Amino acid sequence: MLKPSGEVALDPDEGVQRVIRLVFALFDKRRSISGVLRYLVDHDIALPDRVRSGPEKGDVCWNRPSTATLSDMLRHPGYAGAYVFGRRRYDGRLRLPGKPHSGRRFVRDPQKWMVLHQNALPAYIDWQSYERNQELMAANRSRYPGVPRGGAALLGGLISCGICGRKMVTGYNDDGREARYSCSYEATTYGGARCQSISARPVDACVSAQILVALSPSAIDVSLQVAVDIELERKQLHESWNQRLERADYETKLARRRYEAVDPDNRLVARTLERDWDAALATQQALADDHDRALSRQPERLTEQEREAIRQLAEDVPSLWNAESTTSHDRQTIARMMLDRVVVQVFEKLNVPR
Repeated sequence: MLKPSGEVALDPDEGVQRVIRLVFALFDKRRSISGVLRYLVDHDIALPDRVRSGPEKGDVCWNRPSTATLSDMLRHPGYAGAYVFGRRRYDGRLRLPGKPHSGRRFVRDPQKWMVLHQNALPAYIDWQSYERNQELMAANRSRYPGVPRGGAALLGGLISCGICGRKMVTGYNDDGREARYSCSYEATTYGGARCQSISARPVDACVSAQILVALSPSAIDVSLQVAVDIELERKQLHESWNQRLERADYETKLARRRYEAVDPDNRLVARTLERDWDAALATQQALADDHDRALSRQPERLTEQEREAIRQLAEDVPSLWNAESTTSHDRQTIARMMLDRVVVQVFEKLNVPR
C-alpha cells in the first residue's frame, strides 16, 4: 500500500499479509487456482481488499474468494516486488460497441511489457517464484501437463508418441472405465494414418511400478515431511482463526465505545449504536463457536496416533498407492511431480500361442 509519505510498503494489517502469503503457499502446493479456491472455501477464509471510494475509503474489507480475484493476485507482478507498465494494450479491433473499456488485451510475456523494474517494491514472493507460477498457469490452460483434468488415466497430458513426437490424446470408452492413448494428429489434421494407439492400462501399470520403486527408498523422509507439512498448514489455519477472532473482538469493543460515548438523551442515535453493538457481539460469538468446532475436528498439532498412521502409510507405499482412499487425481498429481514426459512406441504384436 502507499503510505502518506509516498513510500510503498506491505499492508500494515498482519491479517491481510497472512492471507496473501497463504494464497501463494497454497498455489505452490496445490498447483491450480481451483485448488486454492477449494481450500479457502472449505476453511471459510475471505480475501482482503481496500475500499476505493466513499467515507470508508482505505479501510480493509473482506470479500468472498473467487477464481477471478485469485487469478489477478497470482498474475500481478507487484506481489513479486516488480513495478510494471504496459501489461495491457489497447486494440481497436477488439473494441465492442457501447463498451468503452473493451478492446484491451493482456500481454503475458514480461519481455513485451513497456516497463519492468524488478526488486522495486516490497514483495511477498521472489521473481523466480512468480515466473514459475506463470508457467504453471499457462500449462494448466493448455493440453500440456499441469494439473490433472479428470479421468482415470495416469498419464493424460504427459504421454508423447515415440514415432512423431507429438502429444498423445487420452480417450475413454465403456462409460469411462477403459482409457486409451492415441496419436491421431496426422489423421485428424491431414486425413493420414494414425501413428499408434495403446490401451492405457498396461502403460499406467508399468509407470506406476517405476514410480513406486523411486518412492520406496525415501519413505521415511516422505513420512517426516508429510507430518511437517500438515502441522505447518494447521498452524497457518489456526493463526488465521486467531486473527479473525482478534479482529472481531476489536469491532465489538469499538461498537461498545461508540455506544457509551453517545449522549443518552439522543435516543435515535443511541438505539442505532446499541443495535450495532449487539450485532458485533453476535458476530463475535458465532465466530468463536465456529473456531471451537474447527479446533475439535482438527487440532493445531498432530496427535501421536496421527503421526503413527502417517509413518505406517509412508512405509508401505504400494498399499498407499493402491488404497481405495487414494483417488486417480492423487496418483496423477504424484506422477506430474515425478515425471516430465513419457514416450511410448508400440512395436509389432507378438503371436503368442493360446
